[in-house]
Amino acid sequence: MARRKAKVGAAQKLTGYGILAVLGLIMVGLLIQQSRFNPAVIVAMSAPEVKGRPQAVAAPALAATAALIPEVDGFTPLVPTQSFGPDNLSDKIDGKAELYLSAGFKEMSCRSFGLGGSGGAHVEVLVYDMGSAPNAYAVFSGQRRSGSPTIPLTANAYATGNALFFTQGKFYVEIVADRASETLQKSLEAYATALLAKLPSQGEAKDAAALFPKEGLARETVRLCAADTFGCEGLNNMLTGEYSLKAGKATAFVAVRDTPEQAQAETRRYLDFLAANGYQKVPAPGAPGNIDVLGLDNSFEMVFVQGRILAGVHDATSIAAALELAAQLRAGLKGKP
Repeated sequence: MARRKAKVGAAQKLTGYGILAVLGLIMVGLLIQQSRFNPAVIVAMSAPEVKGRPQAVAAPALAATAALIPEVDGFTPLVPTQSFGPDNLSDKIDGKAELYLSAGFKEMSCRSFGLGGSGGAHVEVLVYDMGSAPNAYAVFSGQRRSGSPTIPLTANAYATGNALFFTQGKFYVEIVADRASETLQKSLEAYATALLAKLPSQGEAKDAAALFPKEGLARETVRLCAADTFGCEGLNNMLTGEYSLKAGKATAFVAVRDTPEQAQAETRRYLDFLAANGYQKVPAPGAPGNIDVLGLDNSFEMVFVQGRILAGVHDATSIAAALELAAQLRAGLKGKP
């Protein structure tokens, strides 16, 4: 028996066409959506580079100091030389970078070596280009450890139990081992000699202590403060030295300026700074008529100008110590520029 075909009504046809139309719209929407990037993806792809702490600059931008680090017999290189600039110096010496940056730091390169003949010691060599000899002395003296003996390696050099520190012209150098021994010290000195042969010389270094009276001075305390001496903003490039005198302890400070007027202006700045921090004039029998003694909580200060030289006494433990050191300074600076 033949089957009869079911007839589809008009309403059913319309419903079917509607469903097909909806499905078609959904399909078109999906195709359009797939052709687009997620906005988050676009942002991620076009976002500026995150400013994190930059890595060491490998070269050639900072190759000058890298080329000065020699390879010496007995010192086995452990890693390639690394170089750092002002933007990323803190990656290497976090917490101490500001001392170098304030003193005119240009670049630094460093390399680690193994020293087989000294019990497997590790030695790191760091060469800083500070831009000028005074800048190099500023970081050398600012980093110097109390009681560390001077050595004749250069005009400015000292040693600790496991390290050597010195300047040569505009360069400041640290050679640091991870242990101390007499044999190791000799090896470090041999490496320093090889390194010095590669450092350009800029003439004989000046004796930073020459402006200070010798009596009572601890020479290893002579420092050049590149910026904001004693916390006074703008009181820059000041030599300081610590004294032990019969009347007590005190620090002398000296700076040669371009003109007497500049020295006078900086004297006023420092006196204003002291006044703002609570220092007041105190009676001081025997003080020169044109120089005041200022005191606060048993700490005494004196400031004077001699030609182009700004000088004085800082943090004296007694008025007598301040007067004694100021008198020595004035006498020693006579005839100086």
